[in-house]
Amino acid sequence: MTGPERAFHHAANALVAGTGLVYAWMIYAIEPEDPFALVNHPWQGELQSLHILFAPLLVFAVGLSWQTHVWMRLRFGFPHKRRTGLCLVALFLPMVLSGYGLQVAVSESARTTWLWTHWISSGLWVLCYVVHRLLPGPADLADLLNDDFDEDLAPEERD
Repeated sequence: MTGPERAFHHAANALVAGTGLVYAWMIYAIEPEDPFALVNHPWQGELQSLHILFAPLLVFAVGLSWQTHVWMRLRFGFPHKRRTGLCLVALFLPMVLSGYGLQVAVSESARTTWLWTHWISSGLWVLCYVVHRLLPGPADLADLLNDDFDEDLAPEERD
C-alpha cells in the first residue's frame, strides 16, 4: 500500500468512525430538552447524512487496498498482523451490508437486527483497525530485535 493510499484509508476510517460515534452519542447519550422532540440533538440528521456520505469512501478505500495489500498477504501467507487483518476482512462485509440494511429496513424487527449487526461489526472493526495500526510493522520489528540483541551482546560480539 502506498503512502497516499494509506493516508486515504486512515482518513476514510476516521471520518466514518468519527461520525458514527458522535451520531451514536447523540442518539443514546443525550436527552432532548423538549420532551416532544423527534431528535435528541439538532445536528443529529446532518450527522447521520455525513456518516452515510462518508461510508462509500471507506468502501472505496478497502477496495483500493484489496489487491495490493490484503490479497497479496493472504495469497503468500504473510504472517505479520495476520490476526487483526483477518478480523478486518471478516468484519467488513457485515458492517457494510448492515449499514445499507438500516437504510432500507421497513419492519421494526429487521431494523433492530440490522442495527445490532451494524453496532457489533462496526465496533469490532474500529477496535481491530486501531490494534492493526498500533502493532509495529515488519521494519519496526527488525529494528527492535536488532537493538535488543545488540544491547545484550558484548562490544566485541556486535556486528
